[in-house]
Amino acid sequence: MNTLGEIIIRQALGLLLFFFLCPPIVQAEENGASPMNWLVQPLEEGGDPVERFFFLERPAVGAKLTYEFNNESRTSSGTTADDSYYRYKEQLRFKTEGWLYHPALMQFSLMFEPEWSQGSEESSSGESADINTFSPDYSLWATFLEQKPYTMNIFSSKREIPIWAPFAGNSESTVDTYGATLSLKNDFLPTTIGYSHIETDQTGFYTSQNSYDNFTLAARNQGKRSNTTLNGTYRDDERTTEGLMRQIQSLNTSLLNTYRLNRDNKATLRSLVNYRNQDSDDFDTENIRLKEHLNWWHRKNLQSNYIVSHDRQETSGFNSDQSLLEGRLTHLLYENLTTDVGGRASQDRYADGRENSYEAFLDFAYRRPLSWSTFNLNSGWNYVYTDRGGFTDAVVQVTNELQTLGTGEESFLENYNADINSIIVTDRLGTIVYLENIDYAVEEISDFIRIRLLPFGSIRDGETVAISYRYFQDGEYDDTVLTQHYGINFDLWKTWWLSYDYVRSSQDVSSGQTSQGLVDDTLHRARVHYDIGWSDSSLSYEDSDRQSDLSYTRWEVEETLRFRPHWRFYFSLRGYLGQTDYSNRDEVRDFYGGITALDWMLTKRCKLRFEGYYDATNGDREETINSGIKADLEFRYRIWTMHLSYQVTDQDNRLNDFQRVEQLVRFDLIRILW
Repeated sequence: MNTLGEIIIRQALGLLLFFFLCPPIVQAEENGASPMNWLVQPLEEGGDPVERFFFLERPAVGAKLTYEFNNESRTSSGTTADDSYYRYKEQLRFKTEGWLYHPALMQFSLMFEPEWSQGSEESSSGESADINTFSPDYSLWATFLEQKPYTMNIFSSKREIPIWAPFAGNSESTVDTYGATLSLKNDFLPTTIGYSHIETDQTGFYTSQNSYDNFTLAARNQGKRSNTTLNGTYRDDERTTEGLMRQIQSLNTSLLNTYRLNRDNKATLRSLVNYRNQDSDDFDTENIRLKEHLNWWHRKNLQSNYIVSHDRQETSGFNSDQSLLEGRLTHLLYENLTTDVGGRASQDRYADGRENSYEAFLDFAYRRPLSWSTFNLNSGWNYVYTDRGGFTDAVVQVTNELQTLGTGEESFLENYNADINSIIVTDRLGTIVYLENIDYAVEEISDFIRIRLLPFGSIRDGETVAISYRYFQDGEYDDTVLTQHYGINFDLWKTWWLSYDYVRSSQDVSSGQTSQGLVDDTLHRARVHYDIGWSDSSLSYEDSDRQSDLSYTRWEVEETLRFRPHWRFYFSLRGYLGQTDYSNRDEVRDFYGGITALDWMLTKRCKLRFEGYYDATNGDREETINSGIKADLEFRYRIWTMHLSYQVTDQDNRLNDFQRVEQLVRFDLIRILW
């Protein structure tokens, strides 16, 4: 007796055979009806048309056959484990749209993609299993009462998404989504209320499951002189990666009003109220911010800005209040020289101490465009006086310090003496908690903390993250810090770009206990860039001599080649080589690598694409090599498409004696929607 699964598979194969071999049947146009009108309006006996209460376009139909073979090898401490699988996938795709009762009542779009999968998986431990699954992927979108003052959109979908990217490797995600938005199109206060639920199940180097509910509110009022907006978001996020679960609830609301004080828009007042709350397994934080910003154009080339703000923050027992008053005057002379002068005063109140700062600054920026060049000069001075009281080696909480993580980048926390066990890394909005040793790595270097991106985690290369942590504040003291900077940059014939920057900061303690890491820093930064279109070359050099932070010397050479000798052929190659020398701890870090891409239209119907990357880092604390290639051959003939691809990813962490190699072969035969 046949099982239910076998019956379903046979029916699916029969449908596939029908849609692959039978030509599409297009209904002829009759009585003015659309050729794609699937429901022909019948006639009554008297010849009058019957009222139709719904309309459904003839479905567009497609199909897809896939074969995959995957092999993954992991070597750790001399022990190697192999896992492999092969599987066949059959997928049908139906897409249609229409309306219910009347187009003004409900319009909808529907896509249904049932997928069957069969195969087998084996591991070097001797375990094996058969694969026999069914996935009813679909996508539904509907709009109710589109022409009314109140409109509702509902949506729901389930999709499987294969992903491959340099420095990220191969992975596959199954995403379930559903939700709705309600739009109240009132002239006085247009408002949108939304809800969405998303579940993601990712496979690849790390298995990860993510589920979150998201509620949004947006309202706006537009007056003759004022514009008021209200935005609110609540998100409940739960993420499990490799058995480790993190949960975070976040609420973010803001009320912003922009008011034009006069009719010529020369004076504008912006008022902001922002409330933010985060609750997670690791820490809780609550923040409220009030801000007033007045921008006043006195003349065409003269403006002033005034800012008053107050921040209140409570984080896991650590409370702080910060008040700020700032004023600045900006003047443009002859459209070449911009002068910016002003000052600010701030007052910080902690649970066991206070900190008052008074700052004055003066900046100049000179710009001179020439027929063969653009010349820029800048200089500035900043003087800060700070008095502290009540501190006795207190612990200070830092919330949502922004850092950018990237391949080969050096990212250090802004404060030394940080508690490494208190570090929490989230996305910029604070809605996703990233995991240590999966998404990022933490390294303690002397009294400083370095955050490093891991290549196969969830943090994208170059992404800005928010980091919360605690650090130990030095004792009570008063000090002054003088910072001066000078810079020059210019271009020659839009081909050469040269720049140089110099920054010098010095700190003097006027009273109290001397800080452990006094500021006595000098920074030199230079860059040469040469771009002639097909070749883009750059050389950068940075010398950072610091007493308050890590001192280092860094240089990097980068070359990008781009060739398109014919419209059918494109090739690009980017290579880089650099070194970072930490002079105060006798460590040298070398890095080099490259990324290449090739697109070749072999014929009008056949295309070849190749991608590859290689990145190596060698140092006393890190020795890794990450590499990978992807080759893809695509052939199109009318409504048919064929894909053949090969992917390989190799991660080698030599200091930890860990290596992972994954290979994937994939073949797709697709009949596009018709």
